[in-house]
Amino acid sequence: MPLFQYTGRAKDGQKLKGEMEARSTDDVARQLQSINVFPISIKEIVEKTNSLTNLQLTIGDPSKLKIDDLVFFSRQLYTLIKSSVPILAALQGLEETTDNLTLKICITKLRESLDEGLDLTQALERQKQNFPPLFISLVHIGETTGKLAEVFRDLSTYLKKEQETKAKVKSALRYPIIVLIVIAIGLTIINVFVIPNFADMYSGFGAELPLPTQILMGFSDFMINYWYICIGVPVIVVYLFLKYISTDEGKLAWHKKMTSLPLFGKLILQSSITRFARSLSITSAAGVPMVQALKIIAPSVGNVFIENKINDIRTGVERGESISANLTRTNIFPGLVVQMISIGEEAGSLEEMISEVADYYEREIEYTIEALTAAIEPLMVVVIGSIVLVMALGIFLPMISLMGAIG
Repeated sequence: MPLFQYTGRAKDGQKLKGEMEARSTDDVARQLQSINVFPISIKEIVEKTNSLTNLQLTIGDPSKLKIDDLVFFSRQLYTLIKSSVPILAALQGLEETTDNLTLKICITKLRESLDEGLDLTQALERQKQNFPPLFISLVHIGETTGKLAEVFRDLSTYLKKEQETKAKVKSALRYPIIVLIVIAIGLTIINVFVIPNFADMYSGFGAELPLPTQILMGFSDFMINYWYICIGVPVIVVYLFLKYISTDEGKLAWHKKMTSLPLFGKLILQSSITRFARSLSITSAAGVPMVQALKIIAPSVGNVFIENKINDIRTGVERGESISANLTRTNIFPGLVVQMISIGEEAGSLEEMISEVADYYEREIEYTIEALTAAIEPLMVVVIGSIVLVMALGIFLPMISLMGAIG
């Protein structure tokens, strides 16, 4: 609600000044009169929230909250709520201290929703683009059970681990991508600027050129004369690929293929299993029923193929079957995962065992990344060496032949 500054006089003639939240100036006047204060002036205060709203209207909606923002948001709310700070005051304090514009606007919207009488879960649901279903569902559990501080603590831990896992996977994929880009740029420069100069020099001698040189020159001529094909074909292929995977059928097919890619498929599968186990662990700890937990975490694994498998597991659990039996039928979860969860079901310690699975696969991701790096480095050396060898043979063989003929 808007904030108003008022000046008034009490019944004894004393002049009073203060601030009050109300829907309008008339509402402020009525509240003052109800406590026997005669209003003299009432002015609306332009708050930061108004400035933020105006800024948002000017630049449009900001981008989604990043996982770093959600970690910060959860950790700060845990600290404040644990210290018995009311949720509205906690949000206001967090809004004033953060320098992140996106998070600041998000918190402003949450406060406005709470001012309207909504609870925190309903306020979060208004911003589904920023808060994932798992986050909202756990906050709802926390509000219902009175353990909101503990929920935010668990969420901050979960999101931090999720952030670390994503960073590890990105670091493993970043190296080969950068190397391939550098190779592509280098080949383009050589074919466009270097080889044509050698071609002009060789043509002046009228000698027959070796096959490697002819291939290099032919490829160079093609790139120079038909550059629009060299650029257009990759662009069209990428466009068609992105359009295909934007469909439900294409996305499912691609996500399934990702789990079996050479070198990287194992890492992607391990990452999804880790996310599944960590999400199931935190929902179980919050007391969410298994069927509901599986429904909540299915979209959070980041892979539609595995998401469908989790939905199949949920269907089996609804029929009264065990989780381990349904995990076996999916044919994607390793036997170790199935065995550990089966032991947890039998011993009544499913939550702890699922957490152990998540910790185990986080360590496995580190080992896989080390092995992947060890395998990629020599492979890249072979690729780069082969390219350099072909270039050297194509460029220097005719020079050697010409020098021999001149000698």
